[in-house]
Amino acid sequence: MKLELATFPVKDVQFSNQTSYNNGVIEICRDELVALILEDRRIESADLDVAFPGEQTRIVRIRDVVEPRIKVSGSGCVFPGILGPVETVGKGRTHRLSGVTVMPSADYRPTILSGTSAQNSGIVDMWGPVAQVTPFSSTINIVPVLKLVNGVTELEAHATIQLAEFKLAHRLAETTIDIKPENVEVFELSPLKPTLPRVVYILSFLSWWHTPHSEVAYYGLSIRESMPFFIHPNELFDGAVTTDTRHGCGDYMTTWYFMNQPVVDRLFREHGKRLDFLGVILQRTRFEAELGKQVTAACVSQMAKLMGADGVIITRTTASGANFEDAMMTLQACEKKT
Repeated sequence: MKLELATFPVKDVQFSNQTSYNNGVIEICRDELVALILEDRRIESADLDVAFPGEQTRIVRIRDVVEPRIKVSGSGCVFPGILGPVETVGKGRTHRLSGVTVMPSADYRPTILSGTSAQNSGIVDMWGPVAQVTPFSSTINIVPVLKLVNGVTELEAHATIQLAEFKLAHRLAETTIDIKPENVEVFELSPLKPTLPRVVYILSFLSWWHTPHSEVAYYGLSIRESMPFFIHPNELFDGAVTTDTRHGCGDYMTTWYFMNQPVVDRLFREHGKRLDFLGVILQRTRFEAELGKQVTAACVSQMAKLMGADGVIITRTTASGANFEDAMMTLQACEKKT
């Protein structure tokens, strides 16, 4: 599976009477994009703002972050299962706008008021000492400001915010379709000689079983009591893995993180040089019972062995004690298989 990722860097964003991309500058028509967002009757009001690096501003009520991308060839679409049908993505060509994000700021009346199931949101400072703790203080952030109608359920709130965010990102990336990119990278797991160590990446993520949304979704389907499963890393670049837009606080992963997954990027760059990158195992963690932890650990280790891996790399997306137990038991199970 071969994916060409074409990059269009963004140096400035300006409001205009049209939406277009030219020489690193995005012009956005506020009326057009707000009208696009308001097509969803679950949104009572909407506006659009832009925050620049170094600007003395704080973005509040952040629900998610996404990078504008669009498929120009190959099966499916970016954000499959949400913006289009469920078709396997990760091949063909995808255009991306780098250096810019869509960062929805949304307010709604929650129905769950406390506990881990309750909604929350994040903040980003574009200047000052706190700006150093987030990559989004160095990106230009296009912020749709949303107010949802009263009476939406928690799942409806998530779907509404996510759809507005993804539609806006798609429209922005659409401006690059007929333009020559500055750079094109090719991502492909080509067969290699059996002299390099074969490595599997275990992307461990926190997923709740008791919340309206499980925190992480694959092709739009919430991942709950799921066993680990194998995916091609290119699927991440096309937005196959997304997050719960009700939870925007800093200790949860954003969709942007999965689309720009740093370990996947590094493993691709080492593929054929220092190692043979076999692919990604998505592992749902934080099983409540000991048996669940043992089963998911055994499942991952057996999957890696059947793939012929000589070694694994494992990361976890959220710092929690139970999540850490799952990761360590997975490493122990992998070591026993060697």
